[in-house]
Amino acid sequence: MKELMQRFDWRIYPLIVGEADVPQVLDAFWSLTREKSLVSVPIMAWLLMPMFEGEPILVDTGFRDADRCMKIQGLGPHRMNPEWTLETQLSKHGLKPEDIKTVILTHLHYDHAGGCALLSHAKFIIQRTELQAAAAPMVSPQLDFGGGALFYDRKDIADLIDPLWPRVQLIEGDEEVAPGVTCVLFANTHTPGSQAVYVQTSRGNAVILGDIARKVDLNINKGIPPGLFYDLEATYRAMKQIKKDADFILPSHDYEEVRKYSKGLPSEE
Repeated sequence: MKELMQRFDWRIYPLIVGEADVPQVLDAFWSLTREKSLVSVPIMAWLLMPMFEGEPILVDTGFRDADRCMKIQGLGPHRMNPEWTLETQLSKHGLKPEDIKTVILTHLHYDHAGGCALLSHAKFIIQRTELQAAAAPMVSPQLDFGGGALFYDRKDIADLIDPLWPRVQLIEGDEEVAPGVTCVLFANTHTPGSQAVYVQTSRGNAVILGDIARKVDLNINKGIPPGLFYDLEATYRAMKQIKKDADFILPSHDYEEVRKYSKGLPSEE
């Protein structure tokens, strides 16, 4: 029994790898919110550290370049500083980029898949449907923001198709990728191939959301879908399922969650 418990014991750390100013209407269904102002949000990755056997796993990689986010994507202010580089964030945990052998990408938007080229020894786990949607997004070429590609950066996708292609691992549906770490497909939620990452810890099941939901209380607890989604019913059912499954819910753009788990989840204290 002790060996079985150890097999599922991970600690999770939030990594801040950038910052952006975004409209709060992104948090709420059809922008039906009285909060219309801009808010600063973190661009995050998550580091999974095994407490016993195994290797660290990185979930998401941040954006490629702050200026590119504003110029190519047509978005508001994005920021990067030396403290927020992936290399610096990993070094706080005694790691270098080349120490990361596995990266799970929740989806392929510019702020989640922009740092893949920095990880020279990693394989990249992606839902097949997500790569297909990112390579040929269904969008009008007249769209003057989102890079004309629904927030997929063509350079990020080109890197994954070539030269990183030999290290891309495409999966279809739910799959355990390491003991106690499972990719769970929630199709047509935030993106066609968005996946959550279920992580077993000593204190319960943590779910890393990507952008399936943005706010735990508003989206998950109250059941109000976020502003960006493909299929309303699929998104609503995903939020209900995650609420049922998760002991800890980890969105990717919420400073409140960063503060809550800054010392790791479960707490080291």
